[in-house]
Amino acid sequence: MFWFLYNLLFHVVYLIMLPHFLWRMRKRGGYRKGFLERIFRLSEAQAKTLSDGRKLWVHAVSVGELQVGMAWMRAWRAEHPDTRFLLTVNTSTAHQIAAESLDPRDVLLYPPVDSPPVLRKLLDHVDLSALVLVETEMWPNLLHNLHRRGIPVILLNGRISDRSYRRLLRAPWLTRRIYPLVKLYLMQSEGDAKRARELGAPPEAVKVMHSNKYDVAERSPEEEESRRKRLETLGFLSDTATVLLGSSTWPGEEAALARIYMGTRKTHPNLRLILVPRHFERTHEVEADLHGLGLTWWRWSALPDRAPETPDPVADVLIVDTTGELKHFIGFADLVFIGKSLFRAEGQNPIEAANAGKAVVTGPGMANFKRVMEEMRTADAIREIETEDDLRALILQWLDHPETAAAQGERAETLVAARKGSIARSVHEIGELEGIIRIRRVATSDA
Repeated sequence: MFWFLYNLLFHVVYLIMLPHFLWRMRKRGGYRKGFLERIFRLSEAQAKTLSDGRKLWVHAVSVGELQVGMAWMRAWRAEHPDTRFLLTVNTSTAHQIAAESLDPRDVLLYPPVDSPPVLRKLLDHVDLSALVLVETEMWPNLLHNLHRRGIPVILLNGRISDRSYRRLLRAPWLTRRIYPLVKLYLMQSEGDAKRARELGAPPEAVKVMHSNKYDVAERSPEEEESRRKRLETLGFLSDTATVLLGSSTWPGEEAALARIYMGTRKTHPNLRLILVPRHFERTHEVEADLHGLGLTWWRWSALPDRAPETPDPVADVLIVDTTGELKHFIGFADLVFIGKSLFRAEGQNPIEAANAGKAVVTGPGMANFKRVMEEMRTADAIREIETEDDLRALILQWLDHPETAAAQGERAETLVAARKGSIARSVHEIGELEGIIRIRRVATSDA
């Protein structure tokens, strides 16, 4: 009766939400592409590749989870080179990044809707050894159907945010059914592990690790240097420039950083502002904000490789409107603001900037990185502000006392180095299940 009622409610809500999905398809072209994959309607080539050999399914929601997922896939394949992966991602940006670096043996799709008929089509078509969920996304029908077929589910780099925890506590009729269906929980912290157990995870299935995102933070000095030199050639940067970078910014934050830049460049003329919006499709919105403030800008995608014979005046602001390049710009920035944290509560990942040894500042909304923020606060490796005025005052302080900013960056880099290694431990823990997975699948087929 429970599953009948759940599916009745799910499909009613899905139909109600369908206009929203269609609107997103219209607004973001990338969302339209692959939409049929969500109901498991594949091309002939996709279906053939997917049915060719056993697959280990890895699901990541967006770019941050994808980085963890792909790092784990590389580490797993180093130990198990014959593995073939099915990788699913929710967002068009993550899909584009994954498509550029995925191994030819693997398959990339958008995830199926949590509907029994759709899931049956997928599970009948694909020989799955296990499902690895990165951080979140525990869909009831998916877990239920995998459990019925004896396919283990593992939660990698698991976390349970304050908001999710409060909502899930109000639904024990759901959590007590789905949390026992996960074979192994690899959680980011003891706090996350405690929450998983309270929501119904078997205590023996829950293990604690540091965030896998510490391992994902990598640098490419060559890529950083090529971008820095290109901007120097065009006159945007110089040896004496101080770069303020807005990392994965959201609406309102670009304008706030631009106002701060306008107010400080009079006393600090060497300050440069680079904005990297979380969704490059918002570039027109960012341009409108800058235009309203009387600032000029360059789009990274439109810049020439070398200075023209008659160069245009140097712009006030650089907008990075390409995907997957944030870390390369962080590499030569000096001061980094973490987006989606000033006016929203879901701040983006601060670890990349910390790994690069930068002075990092966030707004108050960092709920999605609660454990990481606790560790960074303890190490005095990050600064937090409440308002735009606070952010302006801090940036002025850093500009007037660059040694203070540099010392914070050193502490941040040291912290990240000390926390690396959790992906290797995750490969080991999941590897311990490999024999169980194979025995179960063989036993099932022999029966």
